[in-house]
Amino acid sequence: MIQQLSHLEHAYADAVNTIQSQMNFSDAVQKLEEVARAGHGKAALFLAELYYQGFRVERDSLKAQYWQKLATMQA
Repeated sequence: MIQQLSHLEHAYADAVNTIQSQMNFSDAVQKLEEVARAGHGKAALFLAELYYQGFRVERDSLKAQYWQKLATMQA
């Protein structure tokens, strides 16, 4: 379990770094979604914020609410 969490944290950090450096953005969002679905709450919150703000993704309040709810359930 701890190893899985460590793996998720590493994947989350890689995706965030990719987004911040503006390289392979769609791949990074896809990776964040995978990590969030696997149980990483910070990834779900990050996705919610991206979709609320429309930051390098199309602004989408429904997707933002989905990721926010998933993050809440994972807390």
